[in-house]
Amino acid sequence: MSTTFPSHDSLRIPPKPRLAKTEPDAAKPHLQLAFSAVAGFGLAWLFSRLLIG
Repeated sequence: MSTTFPSHDSLRIPPKPRLAKTEPDAAKPHLQLAFSAVAGFGLAWLFSRLLIG
């Protein structure tokens, strides 16, 4: 038996409260998808130009 902690309840970590968002971030996933698509096509074009010539 351990004498360090009086019970197993003292080991429980209380949860952190959630932060309230002030603005809805509805447009950000669309912008991220568009940006990643443009970057992907740009990198594919660049690598094909470097490899093929």
